[in-house]
Amino acid sequence: MSVIKGYKIQGILAKGGMATIYIAMQESLKRQAALKILDPKLDATLLEHFLDESRIIASLKHPNIIPVYDVGRVGIHFYHSMEYLEGGDLEARMSEGLDPHTSLEIILELADALYLVHSKGIIHGDIKPANIVFRSDDCPVLTDFGISKRTELLDSTNSQSNNILASPSYASPEMMQGQDFDQKVDIYSLGVMLYEMLVGEKPFKGATHAEIVANSIQQSIPLLPTSLRAIQPLLDHMMAKDHEERIGDARMISRYIKKYLRDHPNLSKAKIDHQSERESSNNGEVVVEYVSQAKKQKAITSSNTLLPILIVLLSANVALAIWYFII
Repeated sequence: MSVIKGYKIQGILAKGGMATIYIAMQESLKRQAALKILDPKLDATLLEHFLDESRIIASLKHPNIIPVYDVGRVGIHFYHSMEYLEGGDLEARMSEGLDPHTSLEIILELADALYLVHSKGIIHGDIKPANIVFRSDDCPVLTDFGISKRTELLDSTNSQSNNILASPSYASPEMMQGQDFDQKVDIYSLGVMLYEMLVGEKPFKGATHAEIVANSIQQSIPLLPTSLRAIQPLLDHMMAKDHEERIGDARMISRYIKKYLRDHPNLSKAKIDHQSERESSNNGEVVVEYVSQAKKQKAITSSNTLLPILIVLLSANVALAIWYFII
């Protein structure tokens, strides 16, 4: 089978509402690739956006960002081809359990990748375990920029009426409430993943999408177990409800974790030593303090007035497939 000239399709890797990803042989280079082909029935503007964003992602050269080999259109088919990753995704690895050292190393590498993404004016918008895939050497790779946004476009419209359709378990409060957002939504999602990797469960749970969103807005950031409490300051600033209190520069995350790992070379499941909330790095001092309970309560209180409306909107829109993701 060959829908796209130059690629021989060998099988389906994943299929969603807007695209299908195939494993294919790129015949000119005799290498396997992941070939993503969009549903040709999609809106023409969305299809063109896909090509535009694919070209931008292809320009991002980083070991923890998926390399895009080729971008184009053949007849009605819009596509891009990417590196084929054989190591499975983070979701599968989390189900088997990860030790704290490995978890922090993964977050460190992803934070470094996000810094480059953000420096290019791109918001990924859907950071979650299923979008972190590993190479055979266990290198984590950030994938699926299909619903990414560019900050200059957000600034020019000054509106997020066309919200990114992010996974509710990992989406920031401002995104789920239809408020203005920026690259800090990715930092929030990374913080949720950090908590889940360290504790083995999501910080905010619920039986429905609406309940998950409501809990993520209303409930305080959960505390890590005592043995992991030294990481709480970092987590609090990654998952701050108040956008202004959240870390905005992904380098701060990398520096904090690098210093922490240097100070704890024997970090394992069995034991994690307590450390000071004030950290420093070779690139400058990194200060991460606990978000005060008063500030947390302020963010929660400000969200309560929007909660009934939010739940009604979510309940109505679920039937219209608001959680229909691009894979």
